[in-house]
Amino acid sequence: MKIRTLKIISGILTAVTTLTLLDLGGGKGAQNEIKLQSPSLVYATVSNRFSNASVFNGDEDLEEAERRAEEADTEEESDLVRLSNPDVFNLDDYTITAPANYEEIADRVRGEETGEDDQEKYDGKYIWTKELTKIYASANTASKVVGHCKKGAKVVRISYDSDWSYIRYNGSKKGYILTRTVSSKKVNTPTPSPKPSKYYIPQPKKNCVYILGDLVYARSGPGVSYPKMASYRRGTEIVVASTTGNGWIKTDKGYYIKKSLTVNYPITWDKKKATPTPTPKPSAAQLRFMRLSGFVRYVGGYVGCRYVYGGSTPSGFDCSGFSMYCYYKYYGIKLPHGANMQMHRGRKVSLSALQAGDLIFFDHDHNGRADHVGIYVGGGKMVHASNPRTGVIRVSLSGKKDIIAARRYI
Repeated sequence: MKIRTLKIISGILTAVTTLTLLDLGGGKGAQNEIKLQSPSLVYATVSNRFSNASVFNGDEDLEEAERRAEEADTEEESDLVRLSNPDVFNLDDYTITAPANYEEIADRVRGEETGEDDQEKYDGKYIWTKELTKIYASANTASKVVGHCKKGAKVVRISYDSDWSYIRYNGSKKGYILTRTVSSKKVNTPTPSPKPSKYYIPQPKKNCVYILGDLVYARSGPGVSYPKMASYRRGTEIVVASTTGNGWIKTDKGYYIKKSLTVNYPITWDKKKATPTPTPKPSAAQLRFMRLSGFVRYVGGYVGCRYVYGGSTPSGFDCSGFSMYCYYKYYGIKLPHGANMQMHRGRKVSLSALQAGDLIFFDHDHNGRADHVGIYVGGGKMVHASNPRTGVIRVSLSGKKDIIAARRYI
C-alpha cells in the first residue's frame, strides 16, 4: 500500500516539476528551447486541484475518504488520505490530459518573452530610409561602408534591434544600417530640382531699354555737345523717363542717351568667351582714314550748338573757338583762339588736296587776314560756327568765296 502511494506522489511531483521548469525557463537562443519527455503534459496539485485538466473516474465511494480527510489534523494529511485511498484515487482509473500539445505550448512560451531592447527580432518586411544612409559591413560604425541608400529607398529588413537593422538591398546585397534612419512607413523620394536651361530668354520690361554698345556715355543734354555725366556697359538696363524729337532718350536720372545705341529687349550672350581672332595691323593710310573718319563724326555731333562770340565750349562757340575745342578734345592739339593765328600754324594745303580734318580760312574783309574758319569734313562740305542766327551748321563749299588758305595739323 505504501509503495503504491509513493509511486502516485512521485508521479504527481514529476508533473509539477516539469511545469515549474516550463514556467520559470529563461535565457536566449538555443538555451530557451523547451524539452519535454512526452508530446502531452500531465500536471496536478498535491491538494487534488487538477488545474486545466479533465478528470474522468469510475465508480467509487467517496464518503469514507471524505470523512477520514475531515478528521485529519492538517491539510497535508487530508490530501494524503485522499491520495492513498485506492477507493478514492486510483491513477489507473483516471485519464489526465494536458490543454495543449508540445508545439502549441512552445509557441505560447516564446510569445510571452519580455522583448527587451537588445532582443533581436526577425522581420522580413519592407522599410524605407528617412535620409541618406550609410550601409556598413557589420553592426559597427567603425566597420567598412559597403554602400549608401538615398532618402526614400525601399529595402528588406531581415532582422533588427534597437540600434541596428540587417537589410537586403539592390537585389541580393546585405548590410547593416542604423535603425533610427529607417521607417516602416513609405518615405517620399525628394523630387530633384530641374536643371536650368542653357539659354535664358528674359522678357523685356515696360519703359526700359538696354545698352547696345560696349561702352555708351550719358550726357547732360540731348546731344554730343553736352558734357558726359555717366558711362554704361553693354546690356545695362536703363529706365526711360521720356524721349526727345531728335533721337535721344531721357533717363530716370535726368541723363540723355542716344536712342540708336539702345534696344528694347534684354541682351544675353554666352559667358564663355571665344578665342579672339587677331586683327591685322592697319597701314598708315588706314590709320589716318580711321582717325579722320572718327574726327568727322565727332565734329558732326556738335551741329546745332549755338553761336556765342568768344565761346569755346559746347554751351556756345564762335568759329575759332569751335575748331580750337574740337582739335584739343579729339587729338590733344592746342590751337590759339583766333582764326588768323590758327592760319599761321600747321602745314599749307591746296584746295584741290583737301582732306577731312583740314581747316579752311576766309578773308571776308579782304585785308589779308583770316576773319573766319571752318572744319572740312569731306565730300565738299565743312562744319563751322556760322553766326548767332544759325549756330553750328554743316554747309557745302560750292560757291563759297573769300577762301584765303587751308591748313593741315595732323
